[in-house]
Amino acid sequence: MDTVRCVTGIAIVATLALAGCTTSSETKERELQKQASIEEILAEELDPAEFGETQRCLSDAEFTTYRALDERHLLFEGRQGRLWVNTLRSTCPDLRHGDILVVRRSSGSRMCDADQFQATDWFEWPGNRRSPDGWGTGIRCVLGKFQPVTQQQVDEIEAVLRSR
Repeated sequence: MDTVRCVTGIAIVATLALAGCTTSSETKERELQKQASIEEILAEELDPAEFGETQRCLSDAEFTTYRALDERHLLFEGRQGRLWVNTLRSTCPDLRHGDILVVRRSSGSRMCDADQFQATDWFEWPGNRRSPDGWGTGIRCVLGKFQPVTQQQVDEIEAVLRSR
């Protein structure tokens, strides 16, 4: 009787483990599809005369605010409706939990490709408290290039991210 219970228990655990793998695999596949769709949206060519070129750096004077679209993309909003998407070098899980970016800049008052940053809130901002290296406690992430986009592209990206 104990052998039957043991075998039954092992079968149940194995079934649950496989079900978890399937769900995890499906979730990962959906995420990969979303990222591919976003890359396709960002691949749409824009008129450089109207929207500008992809930039390695963005100065503080060029943008007024930013927000996370997901764990891999930041939207920077500038004056006169200018928009840029920064595709990070890798995912950054803390993006949606911060109000400000603490950027370790390599170029004065500009944020540039390959600069490291942390997303944090006002209470954790290193300027509001002391830390040995001037950084907060969040994950360090790395910026990519700043690609000009249209509001329509941003809307399409957000629709992809809302889809299941």
